[in-house]
Amino acid sequence: MKKTMKSAAIGLLTLVASVTTFTASAADAELKAAGKINNQPVFQLDLNNTNNSRFLIVVKDEYGVILHQETISGVNISRRYQLNTEELGGVDVRIEILNINNEKVSVFQIKNNIRVENETSIVKK
Repeated sequence: MKKTMKSAAIGLLTLVASVTTFTASAADAELKAAGKINNQPVFQLDLNNTNNSRFLIVVKDEYGVILHQETISGVNISRRYQLNTEELGGVDVRIEILNINNEKVSVFQIKNNIRVENETSIVKK
């Protein structure tokens, strides 16, 4: 099941995850919700670095399975990632950003909460 989940998540994890904005220290990294595409969450990762730096971005599930990995470089980098919550199920996601130049690491934890709501109404006719 992990292999199937990994394959599906890699295929759909093409662009970066919770409704809150976080701030970290790798290069003043910020991860925020950027909306939804096809009812799947899209997250935007902004690296607000002023010097040309190289970064290793690793997206893992809560079991440590790597879903996506890339090395990027530049100044003021912005990336978008889409997660397929149906394929991930209730599994949390972790995004690790390593600044290769100074070896600082930032970590974002994306909690994947599934809620089922049942509503009952009484209407007088």
